[in-house]
Amino acid sequence: MTGIRVDVSSDTASEPTDAMRRAMDRASLGIRSSKQLVAKLEETGAELLGKESALLMPTGTQANLCAIMAHIKPTREVLLGADSHIYEQEGGGVAAICGGLVRTWSPQGIPTVGDLEEVTDPSHRFPSQATPAPALICFENSHNASGGQIADPETMAALCRTARKTVPAIHLDGARIFNAAAACSAAPSQLADPVDSLSISLDKGLSAPIGALLIGSRAFIEQATGYRRMLGGYIRKAESLAAAGLIALGEMTPRIGDDNRRAARIGDRLANLPGIRVDPYPVPSNLIMIDLKDLGVGPQYFVDRLEKDSGVATHVYGRNLVRLAIHRQVHAAEEDLIISAITELVGQLR
Repeated sequence: MTGIRVDVSSDTASEPTDAMRRAMDRASLGIRSSKQLVAKLEETGAELLGKESALLMPTGTQANLCAIMAHIKPTREVLLGADSHIYEQEGGGVAAICGGLVRTWSPQGIPTVGDLEEVTDPSHRFPSQATPAPALICFENSHNASGGQIADPETMAALCRTARKTVPAIHLDGARIFNAAAACSAAPSQLADPVDSLSISLDKGLSAPIGALLIGSRAFIEQATGYRRMLGGYIRKAESLAAAGLIALGEMTPRIGDDNRRAARIGDRLANLPGIRVDPYPVPSNLIMIDLKDLGVGPQYFVDRLEKDSGVATHVYGRNLVRLAIHRQVHAAEEDLIISAITELVGQLR
């Protein structure tokens, strides 16, 4: 069998809703209306996350980059998780464009307070005027590379209190913050409250065709606006994107918990299969990470074979890992297909 029947390689595989398409069709191409729609989207995003202002960005990567540029000066230090999206998958922009020096913490996933104390304690460092001064720490919630792990409001508050003892600014990569909020039954603004700035994606679980928002104080956004222009991120005639983004924030955020619940059900079924391991388990949000180490096959072979045999598209995510990202277009039929396809393939490979 060839052809993709269900694409869970990423939640960016979610397609715009009919309401988004209608709103995009209605949006005029006038510069004035474009500014009005974009301003409304930015105001809505800022209010939803409990901050003063927001800025429409083409991508989450550029949103994170503009945030870092606004927070630091060259030669200053940026603290990141070693498996964070900013460190692993954003092209080294912290160093190449921002001029920042990166220091990482471990282990993988969302850090503990102890992890942060270890990496931020100045007594653990060589005392010298030549030592780079820490300027920014970046968290990620939910955490992609660790299989969608989340930090609830209490954890976020504790991490930020610890960080602020030695680091002046905090940025949150909140690409999937709505999945994280739904998973811990919190308002997104509760997760954003202790940070200075954050980015959110409109084109993952929220199903918009493109776009992200950078969110923070008015002064911060004013500064970031100049960096967006520098990087070529200003979009003229953005009214159709803003129209879709408003639907994403208004209609998609209340239902995103459905994706988490469906991912949990799929994870429960896959966890019982001999030869593979779902890690983390239980599944914390909308991402399912499958460890193939005990199965004895490589992840690329598994992914290719699964798509060829059953039309289920997944994603290689590390030496032994395959990731599934559940989104709004995974319904009961797709859920059953995913489970049966992986069950059959695992049985054949054991």
